[in-house]
Amino acid sequence: MAPQKPSFLAASLIVVLIVAVLGVTILGYGVAPHIPILIAAVIVGIYGLVLGYKWKDLEKALSTGIYHGTPAIIILLLIGTLVGVWVLNGTVQTITYYGLQILSPTFFLVSAVAITAVVAIAAGSSLSAISTIGIALMGVAYGMGISPAMTAGAIVSGAIFGDKMSPLSDTTNLAAATAKVDIFQHIKHMMWTTIPSLVITMLIFTVIGLSTSKDAADISQVEEMVQILNNEFTISLVTLLSPLLIVILAMRRINPIPALIIGLVVAVLTAFYTVPGVTFGDIMNAAHVGYTAETGNEAIDNLLSLGGLESMLFGVSLILISLSLGGMVSEIGLTHAIIDGFKSFLQTRGNVIMLTVFSCLGINVTVGEQYLSIILPGQMLEDSYKRANMHPVNLSRTLEDAGTIIHPIIPWGVIGAFIMTTLNIGVEYVPYTFISFITPLIAIIYGYTGFSLKPLASTGGYSYQDASGTEEEEEKRFYKS
Repeated sequence: MAPQKPSFLAASLIVVLIVAVLGVTILGYGVAPHIPILIAAVIVGIYGLVLGYKWKDLEKALSTGIYHGTPAIIILLLIGTLVGVWVLNGTVQTITYYGLQILSPTFFLVSAVAITAVVAIAAGSSLSAISTIGIALMGVAYGMGISPAMTAGAIVSGAIFGDKMSPLSDTTNLAAATAKVDIFQHIKHMMWTTIPSLVITMLIFTVIGLSTSKDAADISQVEEMVQILNNEFTISLVTLLSPLLIVILAMRRINPIPALIIGLVVAVLTAFYTVPGVTFGDIMNAAHVGYTAETGNEAIDNLLSLGGLESMLFGVSLILISLSLGGMVSEIGLTHAIIDGFKSFLQTRGNVIMLTVFSCLGINVTVGEQYLSIILPGQMLEDSYKRANMHPVNLSRTLEDAGTIIHPIIPWGVIGAFIMTTLNIGVEYVPYTFISFITPLIAIIYGYTGFSLKPLASTGGYSYQDASGTEEEEEKRFYKS
């Protein structure tokens, strides 16, 4: 006997219960996300059994969910290993040393947004930007006495923007492919929502920086840290070869895993040059358990005692549990049931855009999976955009405005776990990731005002032409398929 499909009411109640469990425990009590997500997975599993699913089916869905996250887990472990070697060979120290002298405390946060955005655009990956320049900027922030939570929020804001606007980004290509539009026209259309979001975000961080004064004691502490870094470690541009090489490989579309392995090999070789008397055993130890600084300066010791494969196990375990939950949610069709239940609501452009935003948000919250937050709403709401006389670029843009850009602020999501583990920060970074709150709001406002929405009948400025026919014929084929 086939299992039942969840009803709209039942699916909604289950989702509300999951959100309540996660919100009360994680935000209310401040506990780590692992156990709350495990409780949510148990709730979904029990409901699946009630619907008539066999345990072996749920177990297979659980395993399938984990399988899709395997690359992210391997990347996370490689980054932990790499950071341990980076601290040992002096990479983090060198970037911190120069950063403390070049960056202004007043404009540090807004500079962090801009720098990370540029790196993410070039690399086509928010993960690459966060795990390279992001780590370095966190070090500079500690040295300047700037809030780690604010710094992480600035880093993530810039990384998200760069990831969205890069033609090299996997999620950017995925959103364009899901809506069946040209990648560059998709990026062009996204500028209407993303550029204003970035400008507002940078203005907020500028105001924060101007309102935070630095006294003489702060400046003297920075000078002391610069002196200790110069005396205790080898400050050399040679140590920057590894992160620079990783960014270059990312720009050339090399898969992150081999790129990180190559960067790790270069970092290991660099250590033999920069660290007198270092042994291969010392390097392997730093790669496994991280580096422990003992300079006598508390700020520097806290800054440089990081890295190692073991430091990433928090994030890895969180990803495993989250993907298990996501696999079961997808298997029993919770998200499909809820989206189907709102079909009668989709009579206006504003409602279509708003439902897309909330669908992406809901999938991110319940499943914790970025790709699904793009694919599922994109597939299920495609016809709704056609009926509302909206060009498919509006769909691809909204999928990014909500799916891609909201995912990093979900602590139990794959990217959220990556951010917390890589930047050594808790959920306190979330409120400062301003761009993730501003962009979906702008998308909804545009939906109800009609501003920048491309009508279906208009093709001016958007090219879908290929060797098989004209622009108009290509669009007709798309809607007949």
